[in-house]
Amino acid sequence: MATRWPAVLAAALAAAAPPAVGQAIPDSTMVAHFIDVGQGAAALLEFSCGAVMIDAGGQDAEDVDRLVAYLGEFFRRRTDLDSTIATLLISHNHVDHTLGLRRVVETFRVERVVEHGRRGGRGDRGDAGLVWLAAELAAGRYRGSVTDIDDEDITSDAGLVTAEVDPVDCAGTNPAIAVLSADLAENPGWTKKDFKDKNNHSLVVRVDFGRASFLFTGDLEAPAIETMLEYYADSPMLDADVYHVGHHGSDNATTWELLDAIAEPEIAVVSVGECTRDVGQFNAFQFGHPRAEVVDMLRAVIRRRRSTPKRVPVADGQRDFRTVTMRDAVYATGWDGTIRIEATAGGRYVVRIVKQETPAAC
Repeated sequence: MATRWPAVLAAALAAAAPPAVGQAIPDSTMVAHFIDVGQGAAALLEFSCGAVMIDAGGQDAEDVDRLVAYLGEFFRRRTDLDSTIATLLISHNHVDHTLGLRRVVETFRVERVVEHGRRGGRGDRGDAGLVWLAAELAAGRYRGSVTDIDDEDITSDAGLVTAEVDPVDCAGTNPAIAVLSADLAENPGWTKKDFKDKNNHSLVVRVDFGRASFLFTGDLEAPAIETMLEYYADSPMLDADVYHVGHHGSDNATTWELLDAIAEPEIAVVSVGECTRDVGQFNAFQFGHPRAEVVDMLRAVIRRRRSTPKRVPVADGQRDFRTVTMRDAVYATGWDGTIRIEATAGGRYVVRIVKQETPAAC
């Protein structure tokens, strides 16, 4: 597809821009960019030879502008990548994970889209980007590929690894990207409500880079987490150093059993909006994200500390926040802005945040 970068506000560019740290990165380094898109999720995985995205969501149009601006600045630095996203993995088609999909596909060269294929039901507004993409594909206007993954495709406790899921082949340290859970065709014994919930059919993605490892669980909730834990009971595939916290820090998406399987993560990242930004139907204040009990669970297992403690808001319930001092390596886009984690093949991590100031109380 033709790639054009539409004009956006200069202020958005300045706030979103990644630092100019050189044209490319070493073969022994990757960078995970957890992009601040409000109450939504969008992550960019940067490798020496390519870029992969997980989700392209946002709270509203302003956040989509910020996402596109960030990616535009990224590709201005990484001109060697020719504005190309090798694969865009959509964990599930709720709007906070898909709102920016169309803009991203129209603006950059997205070679592959991988998703779970489920349509309709609660939250069907999130289908719009994927329905549009299917029409573009059928009309020959989108020249990439769209792949649906369901759980039957995952036949090994090493997860599913295909050229669509893991298209990057780097010299030096080659990343390994696997889908560990996907759309379930048959109900494994959940309630009817839980089985209809697209959250429970989220793609779960694991990324290995030498000794470094990341786990993205989408919005997977407790019933689906239990099913996934049973499948990987005899496998180390859930053991990861960096945990992208499920469902924006909701109290139904992180369990002690999951944290036991992740096995003492070093760093946790929550993609969540600012609780002071009470706009739109879906926001962190209305939902009460991140929940204090989940933050406490993370603090109990995280092995690292922040370089500088920060006072941050956590929720005891919907629209019910208090402020705590965060010393552990638990980060949130609503607290810290865009978060960049530089990982080496040797398993070392450096965390860089955009917002150093203390978030406003809610």
